[in-house]
Amino acid sequence: MEVTTLSMFLDYKCNFACDHCSVGSSPQTEYELQDQYINKVLDQTEDLNSLQLVVFTGGEVTLREEKLLNAISAASERGYRTRIVTNAWWAKDKQSATEMINKLVDAGLNEINTSYDDFHTEYMSPENIATMVEASLDSEIEQTSIAMIIGDTDPKYDAEAMIKILEERLGTHPNEFSDRLTILEDTVSPLGRGAQLDVASLTPRNAIDSGCTDTISTISLHPDGSIKACCGHAQWYVPDLTLGNIEEESLMSIVERSQQNVLYWLIHNVGPKQLLERLNVDGNYSGICHACHDLLGNHREELLEYIEANKEEIVQEDIFLSDNIERDAQQLVEHREAVLDRIEYMINA
Repeated sequence: MEVTTLSMFLDYKCNFACDHCSVGSSPQTEYELQDQYINKVLDQTEDLNSLQLVVFTGGEVTLREEKLLNAISAASERGYRTRIVTNAWWAKDKQSATEMINKLVDAGLNEINTSYDDFHTEYMSPENIATMVEASLDSEIEQTSIAMIIGDTDPKYDAEAMIKILEERLGTHPNEFSDRLTILEDTVSPLGRGAQLDVASLTPRNAIDSGCTDTISTISLHPDGSIKACCGHAQWYVPDLTLGNIEEESLMSIVERSQQNVLYWLIHNVGPKQLLERLNVDGNYSGICHACHDLLGNHREELLEYIEANKEEIVQEDIFLSDNIERDAQQLVEHREAVLDRIEYMINA
């Protein structure tokens, strides 16, 4: 579990208030990440030799444009690839989109992620997405990704719909830009403002029966200084996904302790859905974050009892002999005793 991606939540504020938002972002949800936290963490990433990518997200990151551009520059100057996650509200026309893209590229941005779906229609036309994509493809942005979040069995806006919109705008099928443009689908998670959504009839777009390899591989920095174990929908709602706080200890200390925690190894290698099945919980989940929330939010005690009763087998079979053995073996050999000690700590905490 080497950290390869660091996500920074620059602000929970967004100019939209979509019904499916797991962050609960809105124009009123204002919680800004202070510059001192950004600089402190970036300074300490020098000890994370595995880090490759820094992502800036929110909320809507471009509402903090000056902070965003400075942070992109700071990460890029340290040799990291950079990405933003944006709703593309600023791409109202080609000129506005080009101006914003040029600022981002000049700061050192490599990638842009956005999303569009039935939830966004109240706030913005899909034409903004098309305009942003057009401007991105005309620039030095290396990768643009569009996630279509599915919350209905018969959505108006899915990947097929977006492909048609882009084909009309670009004058050719988006596949012509497959090396720089990705369009994918994901199923909504009933968390945050989306907790009221009925997902029982929805099919997961991504595999949920395997390990969540983003756990610890992607960590996130939040406005309160906390470092979380992923960048997924469940991170705000279960305490186990908060690793520590940079006000209290160094980033490296937080990461190293997390790499010795068998709970994160199990989620990373086995996955929350399979762990729930081991606990004889037969749930219906729209995605891996939904399953993780159920596991750590509703079945935590059973999980800890299972770990305590099977700890030697877990360390041997699920960690040492997992499919990730080549990547992770050396790290585990170095920390085996600490892993076992951490189990005892969790049980007795």
